Amino acid sequence: MLNSTEHANRLALILQVLIELDKHAINSSPLVEYVAIVHKLLAKLMEVNNFSLALHHSKKNSIQFVYHGDEMGREICSEFDSNREIEVTDEWQSPVAWVIINKQKLIVTANEESDKTFRSTPLTSEHWFGLPLISHQGDCLGALIIESYTPNFIYTEEEQNMLTLFGSVVASDIEKHTKEQALETIISERTKALAQELLGKNKAENLQHAIFEIAALSNEKIALSDLYHSVHLIVAKLLYARNFSILIFDEETNEISFEYFVDAKEGETQSGKTFQLGKDFNSYVINQRKPLLISPAIAKALIDKGEILDGKAADDYSCWLGAPMIASNVLHGIIVVKSYDPSHIYTDKDLDILSFVANHVASAIEVKINTQNRWEAQLNLAKNHRLLEQQNNQLTTALKQVKSTQKQLIQKQKMASLGGLVAGIAHEINTPLGICVTGVSHLVEEAKIFRELIESDNLTEEQLFSFLDDIDEISTILVNNTKRAAQLIHSFKQIAVDQSSGEIRQFNVKQYLEEIVLSLKPMLRRTKHIISIKCDDTLTVNTNAGAMSQIMSNMVLNSIKHAFGDVEQGEIEVRVIEKKGIIVFQYKDNGIGLDEKSLAQLFDPFFTTKRGEGGSGLGTHLIFNLVTSSLRGKITARSEVGKGLAYIINFPANRPCK
Repeated sequence: MLNSTEHANRLALILQVLIELDKHAINSSPLVEYVAIVHKLLAKLMEVNNFSLALHHSKKNSIQFVYHGDEMGREICSEFDSNREIEVTDEWQSPVAWVIINKQKLIVTANEESDKTFRSTPLTSEHWFGLPLISHQGDCLGALIIESYTPNFIYTEEEQNMLTLFGSVVASDIEKHTKEQALETIISERTKALAQELLGKNKAENLQHAIFEIAALSNEKIALSDLYHSVHLIVAKLLYARNFSILIFDEETNEISFEYFVDAKEGETQSGKTFQLGKDFNSYVINQRKPLLISPAIAKALIDKGEILDGKAADDYSCWLGAPMIASNVLHGIIVVKSYDPSHIYTDKDLDILSFVANHVASAIEVKINTQNRWEAQLNLAKNHRLLEQQNNQLTTALKQVKSTQKQLIQKQKMASLGGLVAGIAHEINTPLGICVTGVSHLVEEAKIFRELIESDNLTEEQLFSFLDDIDEISTILVNNTKRAAQLIHSFKQIAVDQSSGEIRQFNVKQYLEEIVLSLKPMLRRTKHIISIKCDDTLTVNTNAGAMSQIMSNMVLNSIKHAFGDVEQGEIEVRVIEKKGIIVFQYKDNGIGLDEKSLAQLFDPFFTTKRGEGGSGLGTHLIFNLVTSSLRGKITARSEVGKGLAYIINFPANRPCK
């Protein structure tokens, strides 16, 4: 299973490969070169050492293996004749025939029995995968085949899906290539016939020169309006073009716009105008996608049939020529020339010339538009890149500020915790020391009275023994309270030093936990909560004592503040054991617990269930940081509403010093 980074890298590679494949989409290059590129690009995503492409000729009902590569970088195997066509008889002829006839993918694995039996030579590969190439019209153009000879190797579902994606792209390109070849064949045949006809009139040379000029225009850095004007000048060298216009067709809006218009009668009045596709001469050519020669007689016949409604056109000019501009099976618009002079009547040969030129103009327009679109896309890409870079810098700065603020808040939380400890210990020590002061003051007073009795010679035996009893009682009180104060000071001193220094030292776990609980007594004194510690008396660890103190203190304080709430007497149980050098620290309370949503956010910074009631949201986040960074351990939490909260911490028993 890929992690998020690997998955993102995988998607980026797939996108990069698809972009690269789009760059190599079939134009006029041989099909075998294009398939070799497909093979090479697909190999970046999956194992395709054995890769073939079979074309299906539907009219002949035959299969032709135009490409077969058995290893990356090798030429087509000699045993495959790319010029040979194999007649398809039925689906059981071969796995490839089955894929093409059924228009379904087929998987044949050597170690699995199949319900399909083919008459062809048995497969020698371990895993055979065939994918039909389906056109937009639903026809099967052929099949892509990949094979593996590695034992027990199979193509995963992801790889099969990847091949299916590539297959759809390849099918689209092959369909486009087939149409372009057919169109190029027609154009080529018409070019040859036209060239033969024009040889006698010395127009072939002018025509070829015009085509070269049009092709050159597509590579020049000129605006489309200048390109149209140049086309007008080129066409004028071939036929009468005093009245000339170029109309662009928008298939999405079904609109025709006059991008270029020069007319002897109307001047340039139509330039820039747009109208809906209708039943005029221009619309007729676009709908038919065929060149059209209109004479008054032809115009009248079309009007009588109701195919054209523009009767004015038949009377306006003597002859009208319109040729569609088609490139890559896309209709870009039409070129129109017309004559108002009865002495200039166009012929079918003129229509062929205009149609021939129109297709080359369409190619030039397509190149120009594609170049302009790529340039605009590059500008947008560069602009977006700069914007993303700025946003990234801003996010990086913001992240640094957040981390700095978070670090300061955590440090303040630690200091606040230590400050609370100081205040609590000071209050706790005040009681035994106050008793000691009172006892000493009483003892001084009794000693003064005793001295006066001795000096006055009035001391009785009863007064002597009473004085001695007072001394014993006061001494006992002083000893007990000074010991208690010393114990509190010792616990506070050790815990305070640990929390501020972060020193790694060896200590007894149970004794240290009891000292931490003792330091928290000022806060526990006001409650009836019970804390029990279950730990082996001899268990010692070598780790960050301050982190342990901070973790234990925060857990107890969180339980008191958040878990118990209005609970009069809550219970906290701490259990510590050692397993193979790992300390397992279990803490649980019987408080109100957390729901699933709150539990999932428990260790997030600034998350608190006491928002607006003094909760900072840093207590458990600090616990998480101390466990992972200071103790080098892991922490998990479990809870249910009404069933308390439990922490489980695992950390090494012996952490080496830095």
